[in-house]
Amino acid sequence: MYYSIGIRLGKLPMGGRWRYVIWQISVCLASIAFIVLVGYLIAMLRESRKAMLQAQETLDGIRSQLEHTAEESLHTIRLSRQVLEDVQGRLKATDGFVAAIEQTGEAANTLSHSVKLVSRTLSDTVLEARESLHSRQDMVKDLIELTTTGIQLWQRWQAQRPSPKSKSDE
Repeated sequence: MYYSIGIRLGKLPMGGRWRYVIWQISVCLASIAFIVLVGYLIAMLRESRKAMLQAQETLDGIRSQLEHTAEESLHTIRLSRQVLEDVQGRLKATDGFVAAIEQTGEAANTLSHSVKLVSRTLSDTVLEARESLHSRQDMVKDLIELTTTGIQLWQRWQAQRPSPKSKSDE
C-alpha cells in the first residue's frame, strides 16, 4: 500500500539479505551516534568538573578573604569602642572645665554690667556736677555784677550827697 521511491515498506526487492545488512548498518550508526554522544558528554563532564573546581577554588579564596575581613572588622570595632570610651571619658572630664568657663563668662557678664552701671552713674554724676558748677558760676557772675552795680550806685549816691564838711561850712 504505501510506496516510497518504488520500494514498498517492509519488503525489500532483494530478499532477506538486504534486511540483515540494513539492520547491521543501523546498529552500527546507532553505536557510532551513541559513542559520539558519550564522548561529547564525557568532554562536557570534564569541562563542568574543571569549572566546578575553579568555582570551589574561588569560593575557598573568598571564604578566606571573608574570614580575614571579619577578623579585621572585629579588631576595628574593638579599637573604635576603646576610642569611643576614651573620648567619652575625656568629654566627662571636660564637663567641669566647660561649666567653669560658663560660670566665668556669666561672672564676666555680671561684672561688665556692673561696670556699665557704675560708669553710667559716674557719668550722670559728673554731668550733674558740671551743670551745678555752671549754674553756680552763673550765680557768682550775677553776684559780682550785682555787687559791682551796687558799689557803683553807692559811689554815685555818695557823690551826689553833700559832704559833711560842706554842711559845717555853711
